[in-house]
Amino acid sequence: MHVAREALHARLKRAATYPVALLVAPGGFGKSAALGRLHRELGADSYLYEVAPAHTSLTRFVRGLAEALEPALPTLAQSLAIAHERAMQSPAPADVLASWLAQHLDGRSCSIAIDDYHYCDHEPAIASFLAAAIERTRGSVHWIVATRTAADLPFATWFARGDAELPVDESAFRATAPEALALAAQVAPQLSSAMVERLCEVTGGALGKLSFALATAGGDAALVARILDAGGDAHERFVAAALDSLDARERQLLVDSAFFPDVDRRLLAAAGPEDAAVRLAAVREKLAHAFADRNGRPHFRPLFAEALAKRVASGGSLSVRAANVRAAEALERAGRAAEAFAFYIRGGAFAALARAIETHGLRYVEAGFGEAVGEAIEALDPMAQMASPVILALKAMFESRLGRFDTAESWFQLSLNRAGAAPSDVRDRISYEYCTHLLRFIRPEAIELLEQLVAKPDTSTELRCYALSALGPAYVFARRFDAAARSAEAALSLLTSTESPHLRARAHHQAAYVALFRGDGVRAKALASISLAVAREHGYFDVAAGALTVLYNVAADVDDDTRESARLLDAVADCAAKSGSLTNHLFAVIARLELEAERGDENAIEQLEEKLRTIDVTCSGRAAYEALLPSQALRSSWSGDFAGAHRLLAASASQQWSADRKALRWAEIAAYAAAAGAREEATSAFGCASDLLETLEPDVRVQRARLFLALAMVLLGRIDSARELFDAVDAAPHALSPRLRALRRTFGALGERYRGAPNAGALLEGLRELEEHDLGGFARMLMNLPLADNATLRLPELDAADRRVLAELVTGNILVAERRVERVIGRLGCRDLRAVLRAVARSAPAFESARTELPYQRSART
Repeated sequence: MHVAREALHARLKRAATYPVALLVAPGGFGKSAALGRLHRELGADSYLYEVAPAHTSLTRFVRGLAEALEPALPTLAQSLAIAHERAMQSPAPADVLASWLAQHLDGRSCSIAIDDYHYCDHEPAIASFLAAAIERTRGSVHWIVATRTAADLPFATWFARGDAELPVDESAFRATAPEALALAAQVAPQLSSAMVERLCEVTGGALGKLSFALATAGGDAALVARILDAGGDAHERFVAAALDSLDARERQLLVDSAFFPDVDRRLLAAAGPEDAAVRLAAVREKLAHAFADRNGRPHFRPLFAEALAKRVASGGSLSVRAANVRAAEALERAGRAAEAFAFYIRGGAFAALARAIETHGLRYVEAGFGEAVGEAIEALDPMAQMASPVILALKAMFESRLGRFDTAESWFQLSLNRAGAAPSDVRDRISYEYCTHLLRFIRPEAIELLEQLVAKPDTSTELRCYALSALGPAYVFARRFDAAARSAEAALSLLTSTESPHLRARAHHQAAYVALFRGDGVRAKALASISLAVAREHGYFDVAAGALTVLYNVAADVDDDTRESARLLDAVADCAAKSGSLTNHLFAVIARLELEAERGDENAIEQLEEKLRTIDVTCSGRAAYEALLPSQALRSSWSGDFAGAHRLLAASASQQWSADRKALRWAEIAAYAAAAGAREEATSAFGCASDLLETLEPDVRVQRARLFLALAMVLLGRIDSARELFDAVDAAPHALSPRLRALRRTFGALGERYRGAPNAGALLEGLRELEEHDLGGFARMLMNLPLADNATLRLPELDAADRRVLAELVTGNILVAERRVERVIGRLGCRDLRAVLRAVARSAPAFESARTELPYQRSART
């Protein structure tokens, strides 16, 4: 049924050119149809959000909006879990979520149409969110809101500011007599014009009501006459007539489904009657005008659904609550538990809600619906929350993912205490979740607990496999690498006894982690790739983030591939956002910040720092601070503040957990100290790094450490030591990536420059090569070093014999033994005698301070 309403459509098109357009009219006036036409005409840059009656909380409203925008912003719904967690920690959650949405919409020009907003009229938080989102996206996004009343939206402000026209109201939507006659000609041509006009009058010009009346009557003029003569609400009488055309079982099916979010055949089948889907098909055949498709599922038309709801409500509040619970139970059985939570809440069935959370909560948290589970938990009475060990464990998991160890620890301990009377499998599952929390914060207590789970004779095969998998990383943290390998292999061997995709993804991820820290990058990459494929297929975002971190470490530390590292870090951030894991999200941002600092990309750094400011980094405490140190130190060097860079890193080497990481950090400390002129500190750091490197096989991190030690030696004037380190690097070319080769050539050219070589061209070429290999940040650091000959800085370090030789050379004594001259040239890091003399001439005071300690030199001068 279609009636062209060109005047109305033109009005809507004009209103839609403003930042905000408001469509306000009672139900049945055709707002949805008019909005649908406008949305289709606006094309690909228009997105329609059809609010459902269940979207009556801020959490569910925002989830629905995110899903509606998914074609344009696929990461929006994915990042909702973590955005919701942040918002719930704020005194103004609506404002936080509005800011999050505006960030995703930044730079995008589009239209967002929201239909049936009136379902949210009673929720001030939703109005605050929508108003704030509109405010933050002015100038780029056009918002079109269809509702029955707009009392809770700040429309007066928008209108006064020129952001909106007057609302398109009931007067614009009211059907005219010609439109009513055109509709009747399609639906009920047998009815007289007078009868149609009278129908239009009694329905108030509401095109939806008129359409339903005409479709119900068909050609039955007598029925129309009876209803018109009876007076009262004509629409209700036509709904009653439509229901009367069904048999008793069909009517009962519709009444029983009145509160269902849709009438999908699978949902009806889950509701109970085996023939429900067949009966529904028969009803749709008879009353096609009572149904509409929305989001790929059949729904009752809103006015018809409201009429059915009134029938339910006539039985009293208990009847309404029972209808909501009936919908919740059907949704849960149909595998839609996240939706069921809201109906249990509306039905006041809190015992059933608690049971549903206990049954499905862990799975939905893993699938990225943490905000739905969290909202359901908050709906429970605090005493009911405290009585359930599973719900307490879920609360602990939320806190752990936010990086708040102490709060999570308290909830977990309380959960374990409450689990004393719970079935063994429940206690074991909570213990395992507690262990994963401990592992997230690298706590050694996890080992004993996991070993107990493995050793228990009644532990299920599945949970034993989980525990063995988790023991792998736990043993790695304890430096028990052989035990880690045995545990990981035992877990993988148990996978044949289970069909759980989550366990398969988890076991492969943790085995990959063990392989990575045993130095087997090839196996780590293969296992992590299997884990990632399974986790992505089934929506286990937390596991996927873990697998991606392993792949990132392979790309960064084994392959030294910055492009792939950046791609993987972005993927980690996406999965962290989906799972609500703030710790994974923080890892991704900090690691990407370090990568961009090495690149020297200040624009990217600024964007990442803005993201970092929105994260509660205090939740991760010292670990977050320490992770930021390398990039902060490198950036300090860009302004020549090498002393500041040294201060940042000076105490951080002991915090590195592996020998190669400690060696690299000591090497960086030595380089910054040498550049700052802190010779004693540089020498001490050099010794610490050298001791560690003696025990390590060459790999990317070891080679990088040697190069930074060589740089420190160049800056200290210890050319022989620098050469030895360069030779050690060159002796293991298999451990040199293209980036490290560029670093080796540039540091080598710098060393030659410090020896007095006129190689400015080679050094500039080296700096250019660093830029090409994503090491522009190090190029900027090198450009702030004192690149002039620094032999004068080494004069005070010459011993008495060398100073005597130098004095004789300066006074023109050319009969000094050649081997003694070569010794002085080498000690000062110069290429030849001329370079030595130039250096001394440029800094006579330094030379004088060196020779005044030798009285005989003054007599030699005469």
